[in-house]
Amino acid sequence: MESLYGLKQAPRGWYQTLSAFLESIGFSKLIKERYGFRRAVDNITYYIAAYVDDLLIIVPTPALIYVLKSSLDRKSSMTDLGEFKYATKVLDRFSDYISYLIATPGDKNVKLSVSSQPDSEAEKDVMEDIPYRKRVGSIMYLMVGTRPDMAFYIREGNQLLANTNMELVRDLKYFSGTEDYGLLLRGSSDITSSNRADCLTCSYSVYANCADTRRSDGGFVTMLANSSISRLSGKHHTVVLSTTEAEYIVLCHCMQEMMFSKLVRELGFTTTQANLIDEKIKAASKSATIPNCMEGQNTFTYKTLLTKKSKLHQNKQQSRTAWKVKTHSQWREFTVAYCNTKDMVADIFTIALGKSRF
Repeated sequence: MESLYGLKQAPRGWYQTLSAFLESIGFSKLIKERYGFRRAVDNITYYIAAYVDDLLIIVPTPALIYVLKSSLDRKSSMTDLGEFKYATKVLDRFSDYISYLIATPGDKNVKLSVSSQPDSEAEKDVMEDIPYRKRVGSIMYLMVGTRPDMAFYIREGNQLLANTNMELVRDLKYFSGTEDYGLLLRGSSDITSSNRADCLTCSYSVYANCADTRRSDGGFVTMLANSSISRLSGKHHTVVLSTTEAEYIVLCHCMQEMMFSKLVRELGFTTTQANLIDEKIKAASKSATIPNCMEGQNTFTYKTLLTKKSKLHQNKQQSRTAWKVKTHSQWREFTVAYCNTKDMVADIFTIALGKSRF
């Protein structure tokens, strides 16, 4: 602990201690992710991901987790954390502000902005008594790890810390009824037998969605063997001129994530095909026809066509991002396909959804 919470070199000292011990019991460091460790013994693969002094242990059965934890506990005392335990503690801390439960963390009919104010003096007094910043920080810790369903709403609330109203307490009421929710990493049925997995990224963007800055919102989720392994919900760093540009920015982030997702090869798996990025495309209403491509599916919107054209129109590009996406698409490092709105799973990162779609 002295090494971990000491001077500037503390993180380096802790990492050296941890990695040396894990290597002594048969683990090897990953090349593309230095805080990831892997060990394969008797056709059983063990994974450990380190985040400061927190360790995520991934093995096939609970019994193997217990055996591995016993080995780690001999080096340094360990305490189980767990999502549900932490969620219960958060709810106990803010139980006074939960009067009833709701089905969604946000209201699709309410547009939040920095100009939002409490509707009455009584509501203003209530909001002043709520430790709002602590509440946002507590739930954000869960959101980053295992609660992507709350990403958009926590991000929105984080931007309005100085101008709070009762609508920003809504996600706490939703969280109170879903404290046992989390990510299910079960994979597809054939991943363990074939060591092959499909990697898919779904992206979504909303043009000029911010009422205060007119910046666009974007988000994506990466699925490996039908399980979510990474996600993003954020506001663009610049104002763009069209929906196409907004979608290209998100698409570029997706492409970078897919390139990094090749880490799965180092984990012992290979992808079955070129990475596929599904994107909800609404930049143009008419579609274009490209014969003999994408396994017989020849109807695409104009946006999909842009990634395949040899020339991009000057008014339809976010110059560097557009050309980068197009180049990697031509190299067949991934393919771009249209996804119907009803099937899109990434819209939850950019807009507030109603109960039926949520």
